[in-house]
Amino acid sequence: MARFIISLLTITLMFAPLGNAEIDPETIVGAWLFDETGGKVAKDSSDNGNDGDLVGGAKWAKGKFGNAIELNGKDAWVTVPEIGPLDDFTLMKWFNATGRVGQWRCFFNRDGWTAGYVHYQFRPDNKMEMAIHSNNPVRHPGWDSSDFTADDDILDKWIHLAIAYSSNDESVRVYFDGELDVEDKWGPLPGEFGPGRIGSWDGGGREWEGLFDEMLLFDVALEEDDILSLMENGLEATLAVEAAGKLGTIWGELKLGQTK
Repeated sequence: MARFIISLLTITLMFAPLGNAEIDPETIVGAWLFDETGGKVAKDSSDNGNDGDLVGGAKWAKGKFGNAIELNGKDAWVTVPEIGPLDDFTLMKWFNATGRVGQWRCFFNRDGWTAGYVHYQFRPDNKMEMAIHSNNPVRHPGWDSSDFTADDDILDKWIHLAIAYSSNDESVRVYFDGELDVEDKWGPLPGEFGPGRIGSWDGGGREWEGLFDEMLLFDVALEEDDILSLMENGLEATLAVEAAGKLGTIWGELKLGQTK
C-alpha cells in the first residue's frame, strides 16, 4: 500500500500545476534571472528558449537575488528574440539606476514601432511609461504616487516595478514595490515584445545605466499577491514554496483517504 501511495503521489505531482494557476511554469514567457557569473548569454529560465545576448559593456554584478546584469548607459544592453503578441501579460523586474537621470531610459523595448509593439521606459521626469503602439491612448504614464524628482531619490536604490495588462479586459495595473499604484482602462491591442532589447532600443540614445534583476514576463495578468510573492522571494523560491505546499496538500489527502 505504501509503495502504491508513493507512486500515485509521484504521478500526481508530475501533472499538477504549481500553486496558483497563474504562477505556473506554463505561463512564463521569459524569465531572465541574470544569475550567470560570466559569458555573453542571459539564460531564459523558462522552457521557451528566449535567451538574451549581452551586447557591448554589459556585465554581471551582485543583484537582489544572486547576480544581476549591469549596463553602462552607453553601449550596453541585452537582446531578446521574437516574443509575442500576448493578449494578456505581466512584466516585472527589480531595477537600480546609477546614472542618466533626467533622460529617457529603456527598460524593455520591442525593436521598431508599429501596431502592438511595446516600448517600456523611464521618462526624463522619472515616471514609468508603458506604450503599446495604436492603443488608446498609446502611452500609459504610471506610476502616480512615486516621487523621484531629485537625483538622490532615484539613484542607487533597488526598486520593484510590475505591469499587469489585459487586452481582453482593456485594463492595466501598475505595482510599485509590490503595492497597487495605478489601475486604469487601457487597450485594446495585444503586446509584442521581441525581437527587442532590455536596457535599450534599436533607435539608440535611451540606454539604461544601472542594474536589472529578475526580469519576468508572463502571459497572464497576475494578481497582487502573486506579484508580491515574486518580488519578495524571487521566481525560484516562489515556485519551490508552492511546490512544497502542493506536495503537503496531496500527501494529506492521501493519508486522509487511508483512514476512511
